[in-house]
Amino acid sequence: MGDKITGDAKLNLKASDIARFLNGEFHGVDIQIKTVEPINDITENALVFSKEKIQKHLLEKLQDVCIVTSALPDEGTGRNAFILVKNPRLAFAKALSEFFVERKTPGIGQYTVIHPTARIGLSVIIGNGCTIGRDVEIGDYTEIRHNVVIADGVKIGKHCLIRSNAVLGEEGFGFEYEEDGTPIRIPHLGGVRIEDYVEIGNFTTIARGTLKDTVIHSHVKIDNLVHIAHNCIIGENSMIIACAEISGSTVVGRNSWLGPGCATKQKITIGDDCFIGAGSVVLEDVPPGVVMIGNPARFLRNRS
Repeated sequence: MGDKITGDAKLNLKASDIARFLNGEFHGVDIQIKTVEPINDITENALVFSKEKIQKHLLEKLQDVCIVTSALPDEGTGRNAFILVKNPRLAFAKALSEFFVERKTPGIGQYTVIHPTARIGLSVIIGNGCTIGRDVEIGDYTEIRHNVVIADGVKIGKHCLIRSNAVLGEEGFGFEYEEDGTPIRIPHLGGVRIEDYVEIGNFTTIARGTLKDTVIHSHVKIDNLVHIAHNCIIGENSMIIACAEISGSTVVGRNSWLGPGCATKQKITIGDDCFIGAGSVVLEDVPPGVVMIGNPARFLRNRS
């Protein structure tokens, strides 16, 4: 992967520095860290993680490596550093964010248009070619990447990430018919409210509500190419994976996981802690804590 450590203060990063940051238990040699690698392709002075205990045959191949894991090998550390933590993958992710991700400079890119009534928070990053509408609010430390459209009145919280080509707050798809069958558009007077620490993927669309807001609660993570229709409410910590379609007025509870390519009927409720399998089509309300799969979606088991 190459050396991704940036800044003079990080040129002499040691394994013990990472252990202190993670509040992990340090063992072995305090090596210098120069790169990060997957466990199956390790070079010297690399930081890696393993959810399993390192076995003898692998340990014999390792030298000057820092392993984030949950238990020491039976054979000891060899010429390596070990950082023991409860959740190695989570700890590794935190270490990457702290030591290996380059910090961007807050600012506004080229060819971006921001309405004079928009309110932009502290240390916000806005990429090239964005459109920020009237009365938009963007919270502190949020990043808006390239070519994003944020329509009038959208509220975005702090520490959010909106990836390129997302469209937030355009009108939803709502019509009523004349007697002769002519469709008449229903105006959408609501907005979109996105709370703190939300991530929204590339080419994802979130439609404004008809009369009240479409709401994305804190810590929701939405993948690429997702459509969330008008009046939806997505509960805290839920994840919606690529190409999902969430129809109008759907309510998704907290801590739920909606798989790639799934779809929901309008006006249904998916409870807290649910798992909706890839490609599932949800036509009825889903009680909390269950796994649903198939078309139409059917109960598989309780979610442990």
